[in-house]
Amino acid sequence: MDRRTKFILFIVGAIILFGLVVWLIVLPTLAPLFPAKSVVQPPILPSSLTPPVVQPGTSQPGGATPTGAPTAPGVATFIPRPSANPDAEQIASLSSRAGILSERVESGSSANGFSNLDDAAIDVSPALADAFRSMKADLRKKYPVTDPTYFTIARRLLETPESDTITGPTFKVAVQLQVQVREGDNTSTVYLESTVTFTKSGDTWIGSGYSTKPFTP
Repeated sequence: MDRRTKFILFIVGAIILFGLVVWLIVLPTLAPLFPAKSVVQPPILPSSLTPPVVQPGTSQPGGATPTGAPTAPGVATFIPRPSANPDAEQIASLSSRAGILSERVESGSSANGFSNLDDAAIDVSPALADAFRSMKADLRKKYPVTDPTYFTIARRLLETPESDTITGPTFKVAVQLQVQVREGDNTSTVYLESTVTFTKSGDTWIGSGYSTKPFTP
């Protein structure tokens, strides 16, 4: 082997040795300074696409309502709880209307010709409106303006619907009233119980009957 060949082999061996040194010593030393890029993993998808069950009367996070309508992220959507009694709201409304009508009918004054009964005749059936106008005429005859002032002030005490459900086209509400009566200088208190009848016409309930009787509190 001549001198030139030995020199070439020496160079090749030196390069190989240098590479091993770099691989085994230098690269592990420099690894902390040059961390490898992490591979971003795709999000884990749910095993089922069935939406979560939301109990009525609770809220669910934004995304979609039970009907499929989208909502803004992070915004709670309220799921109304169905009423246990579908007639409850309507019965409450009729009870309130019965109380207001009873107070209006039983609160009047001879000084203004019992105009309260004109107001009571609004939004009721024609037959009941005629009954209120007839009541007004009778009161004006009994308590003319020329006599000492006669007036009454009614305050409802209790409204009692006939039932907690509506089963037909008519519905009655009993209203207990405390009525202060003043005629001239004389004052007294009487207690009345009115019964207001409502009749359904299409989608509307209108007052169709009114009667009173005394009661003892």
